[in-house]
Amino acid sequence: MEKNKIDDITNPFKTMVDLSKPKPFKIAFPILLDGDLVLSPEHLGPAYLMAVLRGAGADCQLFEIALSENLDDSIQQLVAWNPAVVGLSLTTINIKLAKKFALKINEYLPDSYFLVGGPLATHHGRKMFDLEGWEFIDGLIRGEAEVPILRFAEAYHEHQNYNLVPNLIYRDGLEIKETQLIAGISDLDLLPNPVRDQCEIHNAKLPYLRVSTSRGCTSHCTFCNAPHVKNRVGPPIKGWRGQSPSRVVDEVEELYYKYKINTFDFVDSTYEDPGGKAKAKARIRDIAEEILNRNLHVFYNVCMQAYNWHEKDRDLLKTLWQSGLEKVLIGVESGSQQGLARWDKRSTVADNVRTINLLSEQNIYVAFGFISFHPWSNFEEIRENYNFLKNYMGHNLRRFTTRLELYPGAEVVEQLREASLLLDDYDNSLNPFAYSYTDKRIEKLAYSLNALYGEGYAEDCTIDKEPSAFKMDTFDIILHNYHSRLLRYYHNNSTACEILGTFKHNIENIKQRLADFNYELLMGFTILAEKDEISSSVVAKAAVDVESKYQDAIKSMQTFQLKTSRALYKANCNIREIQGIREESIA
Repeated sequence: MEKNKIDDITNPFKTMVDLSKPKPFKIAFPILLDGDLVLSPEHLGPAYLMAVLRGAGADCQLFEIALSENLDDSIQQLVAWNPAVVGLSLTTINIKLAKKFALKINEYLPDSYFLVGGPLATHHGRKMFDLEGWEFIDGLIRGEAEVPILRFAEAYHEHQNYNLVPNLIYRDGLEIKETQLIAGISDLDLLPNPVRDQCEIHNAKLPYLRVSTSRGCTSHCTFCNAPHVKNRVGPPIKGWRGQSPSRVVDEVEELYYKYKINTFDFVDSTYEDPGGKAKAKARIRDIAEEILNRNLHVFYNVCMQAYNWHEKDRDLLKTLWQSGLEKVLIGVESGSQQGLARWDKRSTVADNVRTINLLSEQNIYVAFGFISFHPWSNFEEIRENYNFLKNYMGHNLRRFTTRLELYPGAEVVEQLREASLLLDDYDNSLNPFAYSYTDKRIEKLAYSLNALYGEGYAEDCTIDKEPSAFKMDTFDIILHNYHSRLLRYYHNNSTACEILGTFKHNIENIKQRLADFNYELLMGFTILAEKDEISSSVVAKAAVDVESKYQDAIKSMQTFQLKTSRALYKANCNIREIQGIREESIA
């Protein structure tokens, strides 16, 4: 058996050491509650690692760390638990505060082994040991960590050498050593279900739970560092691997009944991978039909790629909707063909428009990934982006102002380096905006637009008080789900449909007015930028008006929602149907 083929055996998690004896191996997994504007804090990466380690007898505990609070107070429970190892997942978005946290932990627990992993550690590799302020790192695991962390725990527990622990970079005295890289698990059905400690920390009150049905991606977008066909770390492995449909629905069903949570976020890079081919679409149809066959009243969100979806897929999309699909994130990225080519996107502008319409017609919410500004931006592309956004998500102001973020492992990092547009301190700072623009007027515009969200955001993208424009992002989805779920239950009730139709019409009118406002505002700033007359102070003058517009819009939407609920109640429609699992489904 070749060493890098870890799943040539039936059980890649076969334990070599009992981690419960003579006393349990103790490892803490801190989850940093900062920098990720999502509704649920659940982190599946550590949850999978904990499942593997607990299966071998280890004592694992997860700690949510609120970095917005006093850090000393926030970490006291972790410190009191006194773990042998602290395992921290690093992402670009949490790197600054992760460093602050890690320094504080090292101060309190100098004898604990500090182990890092995650996407940033995977791609930055041994460079992490050279970063100023990160000298306390003892070890780093690259790539998928389920098997490597098990072997690490066994070696640590028995005071063995780490040279047989795969995917590990570690300090050995004054030396930094690396071990052999191995591929991840090919058969994902062999993975244990991730633990749900965070759900239990929150007393099963999370708005949704995350589920991973696959790993990898067959695309190769140049801005992305998620594992795909061009940036994989380690020996060759399939570009995409998926769990079997029955395994996916088994996990959903177990969570549905155990925690009485009916909403799930499928975190796959592309739900219909590999490549949206017939076999791939048959897999997701099987998942949908299995959900329906088991009478699970669930809702779920996925990511899709626009070029995979066509008119002939209407029936499949209807089946997905019937099984509970209610939101899709599409990596649109640009309203310009020039921009899409820059990111090596397979989808065209026409693909994006077609798929947005197909999903919207099925009453599925469409969210966007979008890059309005990047180092090669020109004014023609900016205007094409604004025109596209006005037509499809113009009420979302943030889509108009998003800038390219850099992630180690993404092809664009090296493209910028080659073009002399990457700032000299990037490799040490890992600042996701450490680049310059070919047109300095656009650079000023991109940075100045941050002032729309307050002084703190203008300075360093920190938020003291969440702007109403940000609140609209999530409130818009909440309103869609309110309407969509009621429509699912009452689509045969003509009175309810009329009430819900009026509600949707009123909400869409408000969103269109916001879209018109945003478009005119941003086009005005763009004209000033072309004349080289833009600045943060100029933009900041509009911030008060923006906040007022969004506050008023949210209040109006809330009023329409309240009136709709009252009208439905008078029509003998029970709106509690959409608030959770129906009683007959859990009897």
